[in-house]
Amino acid sequence: MLRHYILPTHEPCQTRAYFFFCVLFSLIISLNSGKVIAQTPDNFEIKLKQIEYIDVNTKEHTYINANSSNSILNLSRNYNHIFAALDDDPSIQYAYRVTGESSLSQWKNTGSEIHLVGLSRGDHELHIRGERDGQFSSNVLQYDIFIKTPFYLTWWCISIFIILALVMFYAFLSLESKLLEERRDRNLEVSNLEGKAYRAQMNPHFIFNALNGMQSAMVLGGEKEFNAYISSFSKLIRNTIDMSSEDKITVTDELKYIRNYVKLQDHRLDEKIILEINVDPKIAQDAVYLPCMMLQPIVENAIVHGIIPKQDTGEIKIKLDLDNEMLRIIVTDNGIGRKAAAKQKEGYAKYKSHATQIMRDRINIFNYYNERKLAFEMKDLFDDDGNASGTKVILYVPLELKTRN
Repeated sequence: MLRHYILPTHEPCQTRAYFFFCVLFSLIISLNSGKVIAQTPDNFEIKLKQIEYIDVNTKEHTYINANSSNSILNLSRNYNHIFAALDDDPSIQYAYRVTGESSLSQWKNTGSEIHLVGLSRGDHELHIRGERDGQFSSNVLQYDIFIKTPFYLTWWCISIFIILALVMFYAFLSLESKLLEERRDRNLEVSNLEGKAYRAQMNPHFIFNALNGMQSAMVLGGEKEFNAYISSFSKLIRNTIDMSSEDKITVTDELKYIRNYVKLQDHRLDEKIILEINVDPKIAQDAVYLPCMMLQPIVENAIVHGIIPKQDTGEIKIKLDLDNEMLRIIVTDNGIGRKAAAKQKEGYAKYKSHATQIMRDRINIFNYYNERKLAFEMKDLFDDDGNASGTKVILYVPLELKTRN
């Protein structure tokens, strides 16, 4: 039965003391009547039985219990399995989390056993706590876990792999470049040998005709004309032999060779050829080089395929000028044209086609050594009525011609 107490009145200054006295008195009455207003929960701790794992250094099973001072677990990536056993108390709900592992970063309920498999490499922390009757344990077990990075994934090993790969790649490129250069050199040697063979044999048809020209000069022209013919022929042969070992020659020497060659052909053809050479004064003829005997096949083609089949006098014009830091050589003839020449069945014409291909091959080889490339093109010329009026050949050569040597 609740009792009522009548307390005396007081002055206002005593009102607060009176109020607190009433509250304290009511609390005492409540406690005496057996009613609990508040209660402090009992604290509890969780305890570890054992943690088992394979140590990365010893490669043996290692155990940690409640009395162990060690709280650091070192594991390898290949043997990454942790087993933790806690007190088997059914009233406790255990939970754990693993920092540094995205899938286990939040608290996860578990029983008294915890199995961790396949943690990622690096540093982690294992946290374990308990919960009973809505209250958490007063302690949280914590263990540091380190998963060792495999040696092949370490920065120094990756660096070594990258360096080795770069070295091997560089060695491969160097070897490939060396093989390519050797192949180019062999091709150049073959091309030079072919050119030398061509220059040495000087076209058997040409030599045969030149000898016939000597005979005609001796019989019809007398001793003076015969001697002049012999002199031109010997100069041409000597120049050919001298140039057979060279890759390039000055413009001056090449044009001198062309003049001797055309002069000898002109003797044989009864003064049928008119040669005109124009050189831009800006060209230093003694300092600018051409591939050796590059013009001779062009001029011989003009004579053999264009002028010889004509009934009247033939003209060959050679012009040298500068075009965008390149030496441009234009050889023009007023012969019968390539289409009519293709119908010729003479063996001489067949030989010359081979010589032209050699010249094209030599240009390709020279281009390997020069950033500014040699170029070669042929054009058919026509008169106002559309009839063939000759052939134009244009050759571009770098002013600073580079060769293998």
